[in-house]
Amino acid sequence: MGAWGTALYSDDFALDVKNEFLDAINSGKPYREAFEELKKTYVDNAYNDDPDIPVFWFVCADILWKKGRLDEDIKQTALEYLESETDIARWAEESPSLGRKRKVVLEKLKLKLLSPQPEAKPIRIKKFYECPWNIGDVFAIPLQGEEAKKHNLIGTYLIFQVADKMLFSTTTNKTVGNLVPIIRVQLSFAKEIPQLNDYNGNSIVQMRHECPATDFKKVYAIELDIFSNREVPKNLIFIGNKELIVPDDDYGIRYEGFEIYNSSVSTTFRFLEDKCIRCYFGYNLKGFSE
Repeated sequence: MGAWGTALYSDDFALDVKNEFLDAINSGKPYREAFEELKKTYVDNAYNDDPDIPVFWFVCADILWKKGRLDEDIKQTALEYLESETDIARWAEESPSLGRKRKVVLEKLKLKLLSPQPEAKPIRIKKFYECPWNIGDVFAIPLQGEEAKKHNLIGTYLIFQVADKMLFSTTTNKTVGNLVPIIRVQLSFAKEIPQLNDYNGNSIVQMRHECPATDFKKVYAIELDIFSNREVPKNLIFIGNKELIVPDDDYGIRYEGFEIYNSSVSTTFRFLEDKCIRCYFGYNLKGFSE
């Protein structure tokens, strides 16, 4: 069992079902439709003696009861599995103590399902951020943080270009989430408001040094995690749009064994300035390693 405790959700399978169910609901799918799709995946295509089948019914019944949406047929099937105690027996095989603890958990679930469920809650579709910027858009923001002060860069500018966009998803199937930008950054070292031609590829900040096998590669792109319009600084300046500038030695956004989409090369506006300055004086000028 992929479990670390006897609680209903101290179990990898239970958490997978829970997360997929809630993901579907939060994306606007009707409760019953979301349930039937999960059932097709985890029950209809499983062997009849699959020990995870009872857990599937326990989790779905628990979630639907909390939402005030537990249909009678789902409730009765979950109760049948609870009364059969097959899941308890599985735990008891591990140890009698675990079997007793699991029995307490499932008895509480049974009492819950037999009690009046809460009033049905409305389906509220979760709203996600969708970056409105275009590929090639260039922006500038004045430097004013601790790293800028340390390097005498207060009042100069950070310039960045939108290189791509990605779906930042926390869902199991990676189908819904926030659409965020991937950017390449350059420091201006000047106090005049940058113009479009000032973003020229000179000293684009290297964000990471990758070493697949024995071939060192440089990564310049960074994922900028924005989940709300409120997170975009008011002093952000739109400069214009131009053809993408990519350093000759840039290993790109995606390649074998590494993707910006699945990497630690990410930041938020709150930390963007300090991170870029540290990386510039480290990677670009060869004096620092994160």
